[in-house]
Amino acid sequence: MSAFLNRDECLLMVVDIQERLHAAMEEAHRDAYVKNGVILVESTRVLGMPLIVSEQYPRGLGKTIEEVASRIEGIPRMEKLSFSCLRDEAIRNAFEETGRRTAVLIGIEAHVCVMQTALDLVDAGYRSVIASDAVCSRRSHDRAAALDAMARLGVLVYPTETIAFMLMEKAGTPEFKALSPLFK
Repeated sequence: MSAFLNRDECLLMVVDIQERLHAAMEEAHRDAYVKNGVILVESTRVLGMPLIVSEQYPRGLGKTIEEVASRIEGIPRMEKLSFSCLRDEAIRNAFEETGRRTAVLIGIEAHVCVMQTALDLVDAGYRSVIASDAVCSRRSHDRAAALDAMARLGVLVYPTETIAFMLMEKAGTPEFKALSPLFK
């Protein structure tokens, strides 16, 4: 399978970017992972790609944070208790119904829900891509260890701009013009 990403094969999974979880994230990466996540949410929207949003036990951990929620109006939030999105039947069915073979993941925590989802995708024969600068953990060493382990276990690990520019493919398109201000 090619390491290049094609928008017709990809969807974006927004994993548990929720109020109480977000507040507990490592301060040094907190703003950056949200900013980069928003870039990928906007890219997904402009490029017409499917989007799945999970929330881990929202009654206890809160809803999706406003910076993300305001950009995904009309997209259902899929509640889950399992750490891996793929171990939740409704989320797995929603993913499979898209017919996409590649999931780009953003969210929190990198070493728990994001990692378990990424590895379950690989184990199920799908391609899993982590936006390395759009995931976060409470501790930087957990995030770093998770990114390293996922890369060694068959998950593609790319920065946000790499993902977005692969999905856009070229300059001069209406999509490129709409998204290019996000990269300034």
